[in-house]
Amino acid sequence: MNTELILSIPDTRPYPDTPNKNELLRYAADILHPKTQAQSKLAAGQLLAEIVQALHERHTLSLSVAMAMVKNPAQYRLLWQYLCKALSPQNNDEIQWLAFPVAAVIGANQQGCLNNAIPVADIQSKLIEYNQLDIIKNAHFLPKLIGSQQLAEITAEDWFDAKRSLANAEEFANKINALPVCYDKGQQVLMLYALCYGGQELSDMAGKPLGKAALPLMQVWQELLNNQEITVFANPMSADLPIAALQQGNAQRRRMALDIFTANAVRSIRLQYPRVGVVIAAEDGGSLLFIFHPIEPNPLPPLVFRHFLTPEEEIPLIVQDFLDLMAQCKVEHIHILSEALPKGEVPTYAQAIEMKGGNPFFS
Repeated sequence: MNTELILSIPDTRPYPDTPNKNELLRYAADILHPKTQAQSKLAAGQLLAEIVQALHERHTLSLSVAMAMVKNPAQYRLLWQYLCKALSPQNNDEIQWLAFPVAAVIGANQQGCLNNAIPVADIQSKLIEYNQLDIIKNAHFLPKLIGSQQLAEITAEDWFDAKRSLANAEEFANKINALPVCYDKGQQVLMLYALCYGGQELSDMAGKPLGKAALPLMQVWQELLNNQEITVFANPMSADLPIAALQQGNAQRRRMALDIFTANAVRSIRLQYPRVGVVIAAEDGGSLLFIFHPIEPNPLPPLVFRHFLTPEEEIPLIVQDFLDLMAQCKVEHIHILSEALPKGEVPTYAQAIEMKGGNPFFS
């Protein structure tokens, strides 16, 4: 695998050209590039304290500006990490909120809505039986699954208030009125979330792999979501802080959407032509393009999947996952472009191989 070629893909996300005087960004820079260990430790404490104060006062403009003005994905991930720390319980009186994401791949002949009642007893029994997570018995689950959009509308300030005491958590839980989770005609990936809260001991579950419980939990969700009108595949993910689970769920949805698009594109081309060509390119404005086209001369327009890069994503990891998929699909004719494409320009495979770049499968 030619890793240098993968690393040559330009990052076209609009990072600021001039330094920003935001204090949070200065602390982040001191943590990532400290002159001394003491400087790093001091900056870490100051960064966490500033974020906690901003959430407590519900005045998060400085944090919003900092996350919008980062210089690179590493800086964004560091700010995100400290935001998650601020939303985690700091003592036994505070509450741990968790979200269990479920990715549902749905094929439907008509619009409809899913059964979103959470089978609490089944979830708890599987986690206890297979992972010995007895602490889940004390978790208070909300009665229904909620979708990505509804979860995204809950602010960090809301989560901060909801974790400060059991009374706050109960009051907040009662305010969440789960909306119907509906699907459109066709094939799609939906992210669903089961929310729960409990004592600080639930923190041990945040971000930990499901392990042996993954398959039994998959069966639980499969049985819940399935109906005669659709085909569905449910993929449960690790529980985490709600904002972290939402971020991971969105990334999983994008990966699965690309996998589905790729499988359909490769199948469609191979029905008419023997060889599939793939172009991977950055596009001005912060996108990655995955372009599918037959190698043989043909009148077909290229099939294009546009991946809009989020601030925390690493381009090499996205591309490496995609290349692993290409190897499974036995697609060898791949061309990575080392220069960004202008918006709206989509070359065919034949055109792309005349442009600067190369095949990552060959050194």
